[in-house]
Order: sequence, then structure tokens, then C-alpha cells
Amino acid sequence: MARTLPAGDTQLMRLEREATLLGQCLRETPPVTAFCHENPGRRHHRRSDRHACAAQQLGCRAEIVAIDGILPAYAYLTGGLPVGPRPTLDPGLAIVCDAATLDRVGAIAADCGSWFAAATIVNMDHHVTNAAFGALHLVDLEAAASCQVVAWLLPHIGVTMDAEIASAVLAGIIRDSHGFSTASTTPSTLHAAAAAMEAGAPVESIYRTTLLELPLVAIDLWGRLLSKVQRDAGDRIAWTLLTANMLADTAAEQHHAEGVAELLARAEDVEISILFRELGDRTRVSIRTAPRVDAAAVAAVFGGGDHTRRAGCTVEMGADLAIPRVLVACRRQLGRRSTRFWHPRIPPEPSGSPTSSHSAGS
Repeated sequence: MARTLPAGDTQLMRLEREATLLGQCLRETPPVTAFCHENPGRRHHRRSDRHACAAQQLGCRAEIVAIDGILPAYAYLTGGLPVGPRPTLDPGLAIVCDAATLDRVGAIAADCGSWFAAATIVNMDHHVTNAAFGALHLVDLEAAASCQVVAWLLPHIGVTMDAEIASAVLAGIIRDSHGFSTASTTPSTLHAAAAAMEAGAPVESIYRTTLLELPLVAIDLWGRLLSKVQRDAGDRIAWTLLTANMLADTAAEQHHAEGVAELLARAEDVEISILFRELGDRTRVSIRTAPRVDAAAVAAVFGGGDHTRRAGCTVEMGADLAIPRVLVACRRQLGRRSTRFWHPRIPPEPSGSPTSSHSAGS
């Protein structure tokens, strides 16, 4: 359930108050369950791993819940903590990070509804579409990554950033900021990354693992996806579809396709790039946009959300029906360029120009 925060508070005041409350909760050493985002790909594990490790440092029993499992490349970040698809500890603190809504942890949000109802939910995030769920809100809309929020939080709750936690923090910051290249990257982001490096995080290996390395099976899959790229809206939209046959032919898994939408976004003049994933009678959609085109507003039409330049949703219909509907929403968004972004090659819009909305009907 969403909680109404006092009017007149600044964001920093709210964060400091919520951090104090979280510190008080942790001093009672409750069981701590940290939840991974569903469909984690290559980026979401780091967020839950560091919370569980921090809780363990304070003497709490801790576990990690990942409905889709932990990728082998990031197993070292779990610190040896138990990992499973459902909570096994009694309800205590449920730390949900980098999720705009509780259901982003997957089907367990509903399947374990009574467990969540008995737990104290900590909502830690940086998405503009965050629904303010849970009992404690550590949501910083100005942060480039949820890991940046964690780096700020640790000293407030009495946790020392050791090399293990620092590695998870830096991995998350590098991934969410695309190597410190996003518009949301600020001096505070760089300070958080520097603190992680000072604590022992190896930046070179983390950067390579997080942004550069691809297994050969992924390269094979990417080649097939790129050979099927389609164009729309006068080449302003580029998209491709990941099919079950592609996965079977390459022996790849869903997470091996992560990064394709970002690659398409690098094409000259493309303002919206999309990776559709065929999931039977559902279609998962990953959207990436150029400056002043709001990806979250497109995703919100279908009940999704995330970042303004990087968003996603799941459409409850097969790809043949979902793709044309998503493309219609994208074309409409191209006519509603957001005024929230500045880019040196794009002049500011005149006052009174329409801006995008994050409402479900936009």
C-alpha cells in the first residue's frame, strides 16, 4: 500500500528520516530478505546482493530471493548468502530495490501475499515511476542508480562499505549509468563510485563484466536479431523480435538478448529502439529512447515503466498483436517530445509545447 509523505518535506529530509527509521529497525536484528527484480538480465542482481550483505554485517539473518535465479557471472556478489525463488525466513524486513512497483519482483508478490503483508517492506529505488509502495521509502529520483542510494545510505545505518559490498555498489552504478554516460549522472554519482573504489571495488574488471563481455552464444543470438531489424516512422523507430526459435537454434537464454535494444539505439537518426520478446501469449518489451523522447510514458500505456530513457513492459497478448499496438504508442510519443531533457544538438522547445505523461492512458 502506498504511503502519503508529509507535505513540505525536501527529498533529502525524507531520505534522512527514512534512513533513521531503517537504522532503528535493523538494530533489532530482524530477518532480512532482499528481493531481486524479475527478469534480471545482467543488471539487477547487484542491488539485492548488497542489501543482504549489509544486513548480515549488522548481525541479521539474511537471504536473497530471485525468482529467475542468479546469473553465474554475478554469483560472486552474493557473499555466500542463501539464494532461492521464495522467502524461507520469517517475515521481517523485505528490501525491494530498483522496482517501481512491488509486482516487479515477479509472481511471488501475489503468491507470497500473506508473507509480504506481515513484513516491513523497504522500497529503495530511483525510478520516476515509483508507486511509493511499502512502509519505508528510500526513493531518490535524482540518483542515476539505486546503488547510488545505497552508497549514501550505508553510513546512515552504521554499515561499513567493505570490498564485497563496494563491488556490488559499483557494478550497479556502472550498469545503470551506462558507464557514467547518462544524463542522470551527477557529481554525486561519481562520488558514490569513488567511495566504492576506495573501499576496494575493482573498477576495470567490474566495467568489463558489466558492460563489455558477451558469451559467444549471445553474439550468435545478436547476429540473428540484428538481421531481422525492422524500421518504422521514417527510420525514427527500429525494432526486432526475439522468438522462441532463435533461442532454440542458438541454445541461448532470454538474458543473452539484453543489450540489443541499446545497440539499436546507437543507429543514426533512430529515436526509439525496441526489443520485443515472444513469450507465448505474452510479449515482453524493452524500450530505449533518444533525448526528449520518454520511454517510460510509452511503457506506461501497457502498465509498465522504469526510466525516462530506458523502460519496459509486458503486453498480455502475442507478438503479432502486441507489436503494432506498441508501435502506435511510440509514434504518438514521438509527437510529444519531453522537455525534461537537454541535448546539445536539439534546441529547446517553445513554452506551451505538450510534454509526456506517465499516466496509464498516455
